Formats: sequence, C-alpha cells, structure tokens
Amino acid sequence: MRVNATAGCRSSTVWWFLGAAALVTLLFYRDFIFHPERLLFGSDMLFEGISLRRFYVDEVLAGRGVPLWVPHVYGGMPFVAILPGPIFYPSTILYFLLPLHRAIGWTFVLHTFLNGAFGYFLGRSFRLRPASAAVCGASFLLAGYVTSHLFGGQDGRMFTMTLIPLALGLLNRGLERNEFRWFAGLAFVIAAQTFSAHVQMMYFSCLALAAFFVYHVAFRLPRPASAEAPWRAYVRPFAWFALANVAAVLVAAPQFVPTLTILEHVTRAAGERGYEFAASWALPPQELTAFFLPDLIGSLPGSYWGRNPIKLHTEYLGAVPLALAILGISAGFGRSLGRDQRRVVWFLAGAGTLGVLFALGAATPVHRIAYALLPMMSSLRAPSMMLGPVTVFVALLAAYGWEAALNRRAAAAATSDDETGRHAATRRWSWPVLLLGGPILLLGAAAVLNPRGLANFALLSWYPDGWPRQPSAVSVAALRLNGLFLLAGFGLAWSAAWGVARHRLGTWTLMVVLAFGIMDLWRVDARYLRVQDADAALATDPVVEALYENAEPGERVWAPNLADPTPNYRPNQLAYYGVSSASGLQKFLLRPYARLVGGIMPDEGLLRHPVVRRLLNVHYLITPGAQEGPESIAEANGRHLYELSAELPYAYFPAGIEMVHDTVAAVTRTLEVSDPARLTIVEAQADGGAPATGQGSASLVDHEPDRLVLEVVADRGGLLAVSEIHHERWKAFLDGEEAVVWRVNTAFRGVEIPAGRHELIFEYRSPSFGFSVWVSLLTMVGLIVSILVSWRRRCRGSEA
Repeated sequence: MRVNATAGCRSSTVWWFLGAAALVTLLFYRDFIFHPERLLFGSDMLFEGISLRRFYVDEVLAGRGVPLWVPHVYGGMPFVAILPGPIFYPSTILYFLLPLHRAIGWTFVLHTFLNGAFGYFLGRSFRLRPASAAVCGASFLLAGYVTSHLFGGQDGRMFTMTLIPLALGLLNRGLERNEFRWFAGLAFVIAAQTFSAHVQMMYFSCLALAAFFVYHVAFRLPRPASAEAPWRAYVRPFAWFALANVAAVLVAAPQFVPTLTILEHVTRAAGERGYEFAASWALPPQELTAFFLPDLIGSLPGSYWGRNPIKLHTEYLGAVPLALAILGISAGFGRSLGRDQRRVVWFLAGAGTLGVLFALGAATPVHRIAYALLPMMSSLRAPSMMLGPVTVFVALLAAYGWEAALNRRAAAAATSDDETGRHAATRRWSWPVLLLGGPILLLGAAAVLNPRGLANFALLSWYPDGWPRQPSAVSVAALRLNGLFLLAGFGLAWSAAWGVARHRLGTWTLMVVLAFGIMDLWRVDARYLRVQDADAALATDPVVEALYENAEPGERVWAPNLADPTPNYRPNQLAYYGVSSASGLQKFLLRPYARLVGGIMPDEGLLRHPVVRRLLNVHYLITPGAQEGPESIAEANGRHLYELSAELPYAYFPAGIEMVHDTVAAVTRTLEVSDPARLTIVEAQADGGAPATGQGSASLVDHEPDRLVLEVVADRGGLLAVSEIHHERWKAFLDGEEAVVWRVNTAFRGVEIPAGRHELIFEYRSPSFGFSVWVSLLTMVGLIVSILVSWRRRCRGSEA
C-alpha cells in the first residue's frame, strides 16, 4: 500500500504541475489568447518570416503541394533550401487550421507550456523526486533567454531550445536503461529541431548532447565485469547514439538535402568569413550580470546601452532558479546527493561554465578552440546562442539543489546524527554557497542601495571613455527592482531549502518558492510580449490594392530601402501580399543574381544599373515620398507607387547575340549593354555552339511558382530570352520535349525556339527532394516500429 500511495503522489504531482504550467501560460498570453483580432508582435516575423509562411500555406491549400521555388523574393529563389521557417515542424499543422497570424502566435503559446512540461520530464528522467522535477520545469517554463525571443518573433530558435530538455531526458533514459526506444525518440527530437529551420541552435544542442554522452560513458557507465560486458557497456551505447543521429538526419532529409544542394549555387557577404565573423554577436563579458541583474546593462527594449548593435532579448535566469542551482552545485561537494547525482551535478556545472565561456566568443579561448576543431563553426556566428543549453543546465541544477534539501530532510528523519555531524555537513554545504552566491548578493545589495552608482560604476569601469550609450533613468529605476527581487529570491529559496532540510518548514513551502520564481521571470519576460491588431499590421493598403489591379503575372516591383528618413515597405513585406519583388531579404542569394546586382545589397545594385531593372521586368516602383516627374498611381502612408514604362517584354527574341566564355565577361558585358532587346549576352556551353537570333513574340499563359507556361510564335527560329532567374533545376520543355536552357544576361534563362507556334513550359524539378521525402517517411516508420517492438518486449518482461 505504501508503494501505491507513493506512485499516486507522483502521478498527482505531474498533473498538478502540468495544470499549473498551463494556467501560467494561459495568463501570460491572455492579451493574445482572448482577443482573436490580435497577433503576437515579432520584429523578424513581421514581415520577413510570415511572408514566406503565407506563401507556403497558400500553395499547399491551392493543391500544388510543397513549393520548391518562391518567385516573390530576389526575382525568384529556391524555397525549401533557403530555410524559410518551420514549414515541416509538427506544430506547423496549425497554419492550416487557423488564420496564419493566430496560428503563429499559438505555436509560441504551445511551446511556452512545453518548456515547463519538458523541463519536468527532464528532472524525472534523472530520477529526481516529482517536487524536484517541478523545480526544473518551473525554472525553464519562462526562462528569460527562451521566452524573450518572442520580441524578435524568432520561433525557430525558441522551438529548438524548448526541445533541448526533452532530448537530454531521452538520452539519459536511453543510456541508463540501455533501451533503443529512447534513442529512437531522441532521433525524432533532433529531427524536429532541424525542422525548426534554426540549424545553429540545433547544432549547439547536439554539441551539448554529445558532451553529456561522452561524460556518461567516461564517468557514469558501470565498468565491465566479464568478457561479454565490453559490448554491452560501451559498444552498444555508441552504436545506438550514432544510429539515433543518423536516423535524425534521414528523418530531416527533406530539410537537409535541399539546403545542402543549394550551397554551391549561393553566395554570402564577403564579411561572413573568418574568425571575426564567427565570433560576432557573442555575449559581451559585461553582460554576464544579465543572468541575475537584467537591467544593469539594460533589458527593457530601448534601454540597452551595451556593446551589441541590437538587443531584443534577455539572458535572465531568474533569482530562484539561480539560487537553487548554486545549492545544487554546492551539494556536489557534500553528501546530500548520491554519488551518481554528484557526477551529474559536476557535469552540469562544468558544461554550463564551458558554455558560458563559449558564449563570450573571442573574449576567452574556448570559442576559438571550438572554431579550430569542430566542423561548421566557421559558418556559424552568434556564439551567445550556446546559452540555450546553458539555461537547461541551470534549470536541472536548480532541481538538484532542491533534491539535496529533500535528501537531507529524509536522512535527518532516518538517522540520529549528533549535533557535531550535522554542523560539519552544514559547513561542507555552506562554503560553496557563499563563494558562488556572495558576489551576486553584493551586486544585488548595491542595486537596491544605489542603483545609479552601480550603473555609473559599470559604465566607467567596463566601457571606454566616451562610450556613446548611457544608462537611462528607466533602466536605473528597473535596476533597483532587480536587486529587490534578487535578494528576495535568494533569501526565499535558501531559507526554504534550509528549513525543509532541517524539518523547520513543510515541503509545501516549495509552492511559495516556485510561485515567486515564476512571478520574477514573468515580470522580465512580459517586456518582450507585445500584441498588435492584426488588421493594422497585415491589411492591404491602396498601394497594394493598386498592384493587385494593375500588375500582370511576371511583372515585378521594386521598393528600395535606401537611406531615407521615410520608411518604405520592409524587404519581404510585399511578398506577404503575393507581390513579386526584385529585391528582398534572405541570407542566401543565388550567385547569378548576386553577380548581376553587385553583391548582397540588391537595392544598391538596382539603383546603379537601370539595365538590371529592365532585365528583372520591374514595372512598378514604390518610393518613400513623392518623386519628380510622372504622377504616382497610388499612395499610402507616405509611400508612392509609380508605373514604369515597359522597355523590355517579359519574353523576347533579341536582335543580336554575343557569346562569352566566362562569367566575369558575362557580367561586364550585360551591364554595358543598354538595350538587351538589341543585344543579349549568352554564356557559352561546353556541349554546343551559339544559338541563332530569331524573331517573333511570346505570351505568358500560366504562372505558378514551380511551373511556367508560355505560348511562343516564332516567325524565325532563334533564342527566346525570358525574364526569370536561371537555376540548374529549372527544366524547359518545348512541345513536350526537353530543351536546353541557356544562361543569358548573367542571371536569366533562354531557350532556342524553332520557327512556328510552340508551347514552352518551364518546370522546377528536384529529384533529390522527392527522394529525401521517401527516405524520411521510411526512416520514421522504422523508428516507430522499433519503439513499438521495444515497448512490447518490455511489457512481456514485466508480465513475466
């Protein structure tokens, strides 16, 4: 009966915790949840991320399936390959069930709740008591570094961090129980992190998992005692861990494969190379204080005065989680935790410290060593993202801190230690607490007593003379409140742990501690939660309506974002309305397009070279303010729409052709020719001669993202140049027969047409994508079968 009562208590704890986590989530997002006309504001989401997601949803709902080419950005680009967002992520199903802006908001709500649920699972996976697991879940539920990414609308980054505690818990269970089903679950989680489209955070998460795996094998795995044991003890965990990672790659193949295949066709900024690039957007050393005093360097949006050019998040860990994590680390030096528990604490403390040093970038050697030794590091920047795994480690350390208090309570009840022994144990537990927590508490006291003096000290001591940013009055006022919450949180957490351990307080005290901790994290995270009226943010305006009425398929718009005090449409904003733009904002640019516009600044290239605008079939110009000359055809919010003269048709037979044999010459000659209809530049191909010049006309019959249909009438056979970006996966079919696609005018397509009337079809085909989908589906089936078989065997073993 005692065992059943304990099991019942554990069962009730998880449901009580999940219910509380759901309630906290509901209340935190109440201004969004209970107002269906609102959306969650995110600076990167509006109008960059949401634009491509709407395109994806519209194409799927139109019955055309997953689009492989998006015509609305940079004149056209591969879609899946440019990591457009979590289009294959499980919660994306909401995109098809709700209005898109509501669905995106609900994915944030869902993952905030899952922060707590997966944190609780992580604690239980390490065999901690339900109360200690609740500490882990509550510490991660509104963790500052995770939740504050709301403000940037960076859902992929948040999704990946939400899954870290689930992945770590599954890995630990698989290693401890020596069962593949947990590794199969791990494969699904890593694949889901990949589908979040935030590859860098997924990579850092995998580094943390790999570090824990190595630590477990080296220090926690039982040593073999027989000739057969080496296979069971060492080879099998390595094989299963490797298999889980391979399976994750195969499941995520529909995302991996297109991105890998495009890398040889895209370009990046010249500055996105070398160690300086890799170390950019690191955590400035001064901002280590943000872990416990978020407003010392400024956490309120608009009040930041530190080294980063832009700061839209906080690294705040919370006073209660940090205080309990310090107790957890201190318990690793005493006997209030078991031997294996102390080993886990040592790993968490060591890996967390390394993670923080890594996040500091060039300020310490850790990141440079990783840059030299680990693959992909040269392509990744923002080492501060390593704080995602660090936040998980801190939450689990906090759980061990409370577990230590419960262990001491249980030991005190079961034994009659003399007073000297209890004092000795207290001393072993106290000195690390004072060593780690003392400096934090001193800064907290300074923030309460003299916040302006502390801010000025930081300014004068940590920044050079003449630092242009200054602590604001709002930031200083918030700093005092930081100090109050810090001192109260530490005092409450430590007092509760001491009182529970010595039977001075009941275990119910934990509810008060966690309530205070969640309130503390809430007050900081709420700064990054903003709601907005959906119509005000997303509704069309007279300019967009005029484009709907006047623009024909294949015609493009240019809305330059140059140095003008009046803002224009954001680079991808027009794509949200289904308007094809000659420019945009994406990390990758196809090399032919990049060569034509002169790098990664399309607006500047289009401004310098009018011929590029003609080649891109730009028929409309949007400017932030009225221009001299012709009258605008529409105006909205200071933006004016102008119709440009059609100097070049969408598809045309050039009167002359000039063959060149290298790309550099093609770029030079393309920009020198003022009239492409008179002379078109064609790059020579190894397997054929020059195309002939023709005469005739062509009209666009059907314009879909992955398929174009033209009706061509050639009075004289020859090359037809089309204002569509060239890419090797675009295939041309002339009256059903595949035809050669020439690269003309550096970045566009051309097809040689014989005399007569013909149907010309362009189709974007990617056999590798289709193959990767089948690989993913078959791998998922295999993993599910392995989980079911393992579960069935376990059930049979339990019955026996």
